[in-house]
Amino acid sequence: MTFPKLLHDPIGFLWEAVNTRGIRLMTYLVLTGLLFASSRFILLVVVLVTLGVMWIRDYQRDGSSKVWYLAAAVALLVVGYGIARWNVENIDAQRISKSPWGQGISLVQDGTYRGAGEGFRGPIEVQVEVRSHRITNISMLEYPDLISVLDSEVAAFKREILEKGRLERPAEPDLYRGSVQTLTGYVNAIEDALSKGIPDYPQYSLFSRAFFGAFIGTAPNRVTLNALAILFAVFVVFEYALQSMLTPGTGRSINCYNCATCVGACPVKEAEGVQMPMGLVLLTRLGEYERVMELSKYCVGCGRCAAKCPIGNSGPMVISAAFMAARKKKEEKQLEEQRGTA
Repeated sequence: MTFPKLLHDPIGFLWEAVNTRGIRLMTYLVLTGLLFASSRFILLVVVLVTLGVMWIRDYQRDGSSKVWYLAAAVALLVVGYGIARWNVENIDAQRISKSPWGQGISLVQDGTYRGAGEGFRGPIEVQVEVRSHRITNISMLEYPDLISVLDSEVAAFKREILEKGRLERPAEPDLYRGSVQTLTGYVNAIEDALSKGIPDYPQYSLFSRAFFGAFIGTAPNRVTLNALAILFAVFVVFEYALQSMLTPGTGRSINCYNCATCVGACPVKEAEGVQMPMGLVLLTRLGEYERVMELSKYCVGCGRCAAKCPIGNSGPMVISAAFMAARKKKEEKQLEEQRGTA
């Protein structure tokens, strides 16, 4: 697939993109990153490691230059992280003199402000009202944690703030599950709200916010890890089914039970460490058509597997469809190379 094809045949380019597993996997990763900001750093590492392993192998096999592009991208990420980190540390140092903590409430102008923090089970959002440089009210807009923590630790700390009219460090919370993380998130949300009422409050640069937002996101938590595990299982099942449905004649590979009944009926049974024909059917399900093409020469086409298969799958038919898909892909690649050299 080449980008000049996008100009000459956009529909064909998009269809080829849909039929390319690597592009589909990248689409899944991007969608997951958009849905879960706390998964972005994990996904970035997964992408870099996966591409690194694949492209290093390509370099060792045929001297492909893709690995150098990856190295350049990693170098840019490192430089970008250094620039963003320097800006964050510099702004954090400037914010000390304009902190809304304690007597710093005198810097906060009267008004109503919203702020957000990260609790034990998710984001916490509050609304803080300031009158005559005093905190007069705090409203909880979003709170996904235990009611016991809200009714005890958070409520007690809220009363303390309203009595003093300013934000101060809370006492050590009781041993409710997640109370420390939730109380910390609640405090951070109030601080975030108050800082919006301070004129000329130092702000991170647009580059820093964009860089950390796009590549780092927020710190991963238990909810994110559980969600990623579930999404991974869903994507795997969906991807293997989609791959076979997109390639004509290979859809029946989804129905394989892996019972190996066909192996017992096959006169070949095994070739190059792959069980025949079940191994080729499973390779077809994975989209490894070139490997199927290499091993297809061992299939004698007797059809005994179809007679023994509990669902009537025909190994020769699946293998033939995978062979045709591999040959078509190879021919298209050669045609693109000829166009590129013309």
